[in-house]
Amino acid sequence: MRSMRPGKPVHFVGALLLACLAGTTPATAGDFYVGASASADRLNVLYEKVVDNSNPQNASLNQGLMVRDEASAAKLGYSYGFLAGYKAPLSISGIYVALEADMLRHGGIAAGRLAGTGISDTRNQLGEVWAEDWTFQKNRTFGLTGRLGFGIPLIGTWFGPSVYGLVGMRRLSAGFESTYRGCFTTTPCTEPDQFGSGTDNFSESFSGLAIGGGIEQKVGAFSLRGEVRFTDYSKGGRVIPFDDVFVSVPLDLTPDSVSVGAILVWYF
Repeated sequence: MRSMRPGKPVHFVGALLLACLAGTTPATAGDFYVGASASADRLNVLYEKVVDNSNPQNASLNQGLMVRDEASAAKLGYSYGFLAGYKAPLSISGIYVALEADMLRHGGIAAGRLAGTGISDTRNQLGEVWAEDWTFQKNRTFGLTGRLGFGIPLIGTWFGPSVYGLVGMRRLSAGFESTYRGCFTTTPCTEPDQFGSGTDNFSESFSGLAIGGGIEQKVGAFSLRGEVRFTDYSKGGRVIPFDDVFVSVPLDLTPDSVSVGAILVWYF
């Protein structure tokens, strides 16, 4: 049996690599891109309310008590906006990364009702959580998102979709409004004209973590993406003071959303 000279295995491996690379497009410089998006969103909101009677000067029948209640609401809405980013290949294998910034406007208002809680059957005392109708509206979000994906060649190496995963940070600006009717005196209200009405209305900002994935098909300088994204926002809220009766009311809101959308992108 003849022995193989040391140079032959090296030549064989080199030839094999060249054969594998012959049908693969080399990695090139990255591309900047801009795009427009539209999506359907499901917004979920948890609303938590505490009536704090711990002030020593509180003179209601609930003095010293912390009365709590919560309610949730959901709404199917929509989003649309614009984005810009940079996509760069990592290797000749089709793996790539991208970083993009976007701005979205939102439509749809989640509406809920707080049933109320307290020591009286009709919630006719100061210091209780009275029945309340409330709404939460997403106004706009800003995001910074990273994507990691890879191509799936269908025709040679030049045509086929890519799939990707994404993770990003988002900043949400939202509006909250509530209306309620209750007893503002230190003694229980027994007649209809003794009850008063109130409204809370304010804007709030939330930070969120977005995760998801999608599929993208590029044709020439354009591409179309289909994407699913889940965004979990941090808790936000404020304290509403009722200094004249020595009661404070902390409010907390915790939103999240799931979106399914399409994105049209132009690379340049």
